[in-house]
Amino acid sequence: MHGQYECGETPSEMIEITYGYSKDHRPDLKQMVLNLITSHRSQIPAWMEALSGNQSDKESFPKTIQAFCKQMEAEEDCFFVVDSALYSADNLKSLGAVRWLTRVPETLVEARRLKRETALQTMTELSDGYAYREVSSTYGGVDQRWLVVYSLKAAQREEKTLQHRVEKEKKAAQQAWRKLQSQTFNCREDAEAALAAIQQKWKYHNVKGEIVPLTRYSSPGRPAAGATPQVVGFRLVGEVQTSKSLLEQARRGQGCFILATNELQADLLPPETMLAQYKAQAISVERGFRFLKDPLFFADSLFLKNPGRIMALTMIMVLALLVYALAERKLRTRLQESGKSLPNQVGKETQTPTMRWIFQVFEGIDLLLIWQGDKLAHRQVTNLKPVHLDVIHLLGPPVENCYLLTS
Repeated sequence: MHGQYECGETPSEMIEITYGYSKDHRPDLKQMVLNLITSHRSQIPAWMEALSGNQSDKESFPKTIQAFCKQMEAEEDCFFVVDSALYSADNLKSLGAVRWLTRVPETLVEARRLKRETALQTMTELSDGYAYREVSSTYGGVDQRWLVVYSLKAAQREEKTLQHRVEKEKKAAQQAWRKLQSQTFNCREDAEAALAAIQQKWKYHNVKGEIVPLTRYSSPGRPAAGATPQVVGFRLVGEVQTSKSLLEQARRGQGCFILATNELQADLLPPETMLAQYKAQAISVERGFRFLKDPLFFADSLFLKNPGRIMALTMIMVLALLVYALAERKLRTRLQESGKSLPNQVGKETQTPTMRWIFQVFEGIDLLLIWQGDKLAHRQVTNLKPVHLDVIHLLGPPVENCYLLTS
């Protein structure tokens, strides 16, 4: 949000435009928060709620879910796939009979332990490089099914990230070790302390080093027969080595995440369905927010005179998302039913175009009006090409009428 939005006395139902955790990495700007519930496997909005900019997801999610269930009068029939911010003992207790599916945060000690101890060989394979292992759990006094999910693609990404971190740390470790090797310590105890400290400093490396004394004769020149050199200090020698054991430990649980649900009947929610529904939620909700923040449709920042107008604008934006999502769903359904396809951005045929791309395709379509005196003599939509006509006819009579066409 751009603007001061000075805090004053506001009605209880009015949101506060203020500073909060910024997911867009703009902590310098005030903001508002929007909670959005969409239908399964689509971005069709079913519920929206504007909240103050300092409202946390952990606090607002259960309240939003409860408000939705109360409005729909169907608490036991609702099933929610929710962001991991929902997962806390208090939130799970407060939801009662509401069924939910979410990701277990890796801040939980039990989740980290389970990821480390689950071997890929003990998991059941799924398609597309996934595998799973199901376990029972109780958290916050709520009985649950936990699904430890392995993703090959995620494991490959994490391995690449790990290798980058290892190389970066190795360079830093070698530089620090060279600097330490150049130092002279007055006593062995100081050298031992420095060696022990650098051994504990690195996450993926250790130092194979030893302490050697520096000796010098008391007088310059050629030492006399039988003269004994004196120890004047101590130095560290050795090399930095990548630790195989530390790397092996870092790789444990690589590519894994944990899903949790309070639906205890596996026949009603099999593991395959749990994973599919979680992935669909991530796509549908995130696509909805991308639409709302896309400057092509609205704006990536807002400025209105007061919070009440901003709340009204968010309602209009979500209604626009509703129309957008319904149009996209209808177009994709009609393409599949008719066996037709449309060219995408690179000219490849597809049956799942986005309405964002369709809107870009329709840029340059004009309405020509010819007047004779004060009388309209002719109306015509210009620049329509076959791809435009295909889309218009697929969307049906209401859209055909807008473009002065008949089936």
